[in-house]
Amino acid sequence: MGAAVGGGGGGPMADINVTPLIDVVLVLLVVFMVITPMLESGLAVDLPQATQTTKMQDKGQFVVVGISKAKGVWVDEDQITDALAPGEAVSDDDAQALVDMVNSRFSEKMDLEGVLIKADQDIEYGDVRKWMDVLGENRMTTLLIAANKKQ
Repeated sequence: MGAAVGGGGGGPMADINVTPLIDVVLVLLVVFMVITPMLESGLAVDLPQATQTTKMQDKGQFVVVGISKAKGVWVDEDQITDALAPGEAVSDDDAQALVDMVNSRFSEKMDLEGVLIKADQDIEYGDVRKWMDVLGENRMTTLLIAANKKQ
C-alpha cells in the first residue's frame, strides 16, 4: 500500500537547498541599492565641471557646506540661510551662523579633515568666494571645492 520498507538507506540527503541563499543575496542587493545613493553627504547640488580634478572618496571626513542657487547655504543637512541674490553681500548674522555651525561639527567629530564646499554650477565664483572668505577669516584654512570631472 505505499510504505517503503527496508533496503532504502536512511543516510543524509545530497541535495542542497539554495532557495534561502538566493533570498538572502537578493535582500542584501536591495539594501545596497537603497543605501548607496544616501552615502553622499551634504546638500545635493549640480556640481560644476572641471578638467583637472583629484578623485576623493567622501567618507564623512569633511564638513560639507552646500551652496545652492535655489536652496541657500547648508552645513551638512542644516540650512544656514535662504538663497542670496547674485552679488548680494553676506550678512554678519549669516556669516556667524555658518561659522558657529561648522565649529560645532568640528567639536562633535574631532577627526574631520576640513571643509568641503559643494556649490551649484549656476552660481558665480565670486558669490561662492564670499562664503569661502567667511570661513578663511575664521581660521578654517583647509577648504576643498567639489567638482565633477569633465568628460
